[in-house]
Amino acid sequence: MSQTEPRSDPIEEAERVIERADERGLTVRLIGGTAINRHSETAREEPFKRGYRDVDFVGRREEEEEMTDLMLDLGYEANERFNTMRRFRLEFFDPVNDRKADYVIDRFDFCHAWGLRDRIDIDHPTVPIEDLLLSKLQIVEVSDRDVRDIVAMVTDHPIEPGSDDTEVVDSAYVAGLCADDWGLWRTVTYSLDRVREYVESNDLPIDESEVLSRLDALRSEIDDHPKSLRWKLRSIVGEHKQWYKRPELG
Repeated sequence: MSQTEPRSDPIEEAERVIERADERGLTVRLIGGTAINRHSETAREEPFKRGYRDVDFVGRREEEEEMTDLMLDLGYEANERFNTMRRFRLEFFDPVNDRKADYVIDRFDFCHAWGLRDRIDIDHPTVPIEDLLLSKLQIVEVSDRDVRDIVAMVTDHPIEPGSDDTEVVDSAYVAGLCADDWGLWRTVTYSLDRVREYVESNDLPIDESEVLSRLDALRSEIDDHPKSLRWKLRSIVGEHKQWYKRPELG
């Protein structure tokens, strides 16, 4: 196999891209399913184990040109029209395995949005576990696959406010984002309810009481965190106005 040819296994390919980015001094991190697989042992076991379609990364705006050169050198084709039109995204195509590689630039912006620029250096090779968890909790129409990803992460990672341990979810960070954005709060709390129901309704090979306790701890932190004026004003309108975007993922 050529050094520049993308690997058929998305997990191996994600690692290859990160290794090459590191060699070039680029700040690139994993996000999405392959990042969850890297962070969570439970995600590699049944019934949580699953296949991954694409590989997803996070990068910074000032390295956009170098990241594009990296992906071209690694055997990808740039979606030039998409990359020109989208402010916070880059998209590349792997012609060998017929799949995409997506880059989130500076800011996560799908159903909901928040900045990642100042977070990208916290962990390696993935984005911080809090942002990884939020990337699933922010999905309005959360699927069973997404719910299983969330359960796997919560199974493997304690939840505590103010923690700077990269293997512990800092619930204060999550709560702070939710306290300033009513829409994000609404979706995240809905998702937590859905995950709790899933855990209670299925016979899973996990410590159910521990997982439920962690979910409750995260929910309590979100509920108790002082809300901003912006949050309070938006809460008056509530669900009468759509509080999320329906992102075009490509």
